[in-house]
Amino acid sequence: MSPSPKQTSRVLLGIVLVFLSAIFLAVQNVISRLFFVPSSLFGYVSLGGWLSPQLSNIVMLLALRMALMAVLLASATTLLYPHTFTALYQLTKAPKRLACVAGSGLCLLVGLTSLYFSLSQVAAGVAIATFFIYPAITLLLAWRFLQQSPRAYQLGLMLIIFLGVALTTLGKPVSETTVNSAVATLPSSSTLGILSGLLAGLSFGLYGIFAEIVLQSTDSRPSLHPVPFSLITFVIVSAIGGFGLFFMPPLEVAPTAWQPILSMTVLSALVTVTAYVLNNFGIRLIGASLTALISASAPALTALFAWFALQETLQLQQLLGIGLVTVGVATLSVKAKQQR
Repeated sequence: MSPSPKQTSRVLLGIVLVFLSAIFLAVQNVISRLFFVPSSLFGYVSLGGWLSPQLSNIVMLLALRMALMAVLLASATTLLYPHTFTALYQLTKAPKRLACVAGSGLCLLVGLTSLYFSLSQVAAGVAIATFFIYPAITLLLAWRFLQQSPRAYQLGLMLIIFLGVALTTLGKPVSETTVNSAVATLPSSSTLGILSGLLAGLSFGLYGIFAEIVLQSTDSRPSLHPVPFSLITFVIVSAIGGFGLFFMPPLEVAPTAWQPILSMTVLSALVTVTAYVLNNFGIRLIGASLTALISASAPALTALFAWFALQETLQLQQLLGIGLVTVGVATLSVKAKQQR
């Protein structure tokens, strides 16, 4: 029986919403790079490079962004999940689950800090492709800690992802048309950026394990909805980051840089929360498997937008590596959703 026109339109709308979500996330990755690397936007406008990539500056940026995202998401809970604050109140009565949520927030902080540093050191497409090793890391961690043995095809896909990351990180540093391209052409910076991307992937793998424990239901307790889970993790990252600034070296921010930093932080938060909302509505229309397939286009989309907006260019093997990571992550994600 062929699908009705109404069903077809729902599927098409869902695909459009999820693809827009992936585009917004790719744009957010490019914005994140602009904070640290001066660039020639579209080849004409000099923009970016407001912050040096030191730890206190990155943590400050994350704390601000996460606080804004928490406020924006909290204001949208009526639309997304009206029982959000009831679920958060119930969470306070479950210490073990609350500890897992806190662990996920800590992993998210480490992962995003590492990812921001990686974006400050290597091309955006390379950083995101390296970071996207995390689904394979999550699979390995689930094998170790959750006794979920991987199947043969999963091991094969993991090898494809690792090969893609290896190709992405090989070769000479990326050539870029920026206001100050010397920052990105230092071999040591390139190595540190790649290692930071891998650390971000490992941290997000651990984040995925904590999230799976909290978001999956058991015989003794129901699952926690993704909206309150995301809201509390945003708050945790912002709180830990803000508190940690008291023990870090002073911020190194020029007085004239605060206005563009705050403006771009607001833009980054709006873009990310919009992507989150679009993704949630898309899942309702087309399901998790197709959503995962489309969302896995993030490395390729990030490389495309960085090429278009920041004039970054990648070598052939790096493009091939990004393609392998995209295909491997998409297939692995779809298979995992189908099993569930």
